[in-house]
Amino acid sequence: MSSVGASSIHQWGRSLFERQQQPVTWAGQVLEAASLSLGTTPEIDAALEMAADPAQWSRGRELFDRVRQSSLGSEDRIAEHLLFRLAELVGKLAHNVAGPYPHFDHHAGWQIGPIAYRLTVEVQDPVLQDRLASALGSWPRTEPGTAP
Repeated sequence: MSSVGASSIHQWGRSLFERQQQPVTWAGQVLEAASLSLGTTPEIDAALEMAADPAQWSRGRELFDRVRQSSLGSEDRIAEHLLFRLAELVGKLAHNVAGPYPHFDHHAGWQIGPIAYRLTVEVQDPVLQDRLASALGSWPRTEPGTAP
């Protein structure tokens, strides 16, 4: 489908994340863009609410744990699983910004772009791709004649 290599998509994701001034808010916007096309669950709604309210960011680990319980049951439904993975990352980032130690891995946010990209590959919906590209702020380069 796409000829963007794993290494270049990883580098793009890292660069994209490291440019963010408000990473939790940004991650919430990416999750919201995906959920507009794929739907929500109570866990996704909680992640969106938390991302929009810095006063709730200290609950990031709690949110991560809640979402992880749902994501484990979605592994056979790839698009839903990827949506849950984005919500998990919102929780991780919020905890890293406002929660107590120990923090999640420092590179958790690097995964947001690559997961969103993979979601568009799985779903093949131009509207979803446009929403995600807008929320992310950029899109990885593909070779001529290919599309994500």
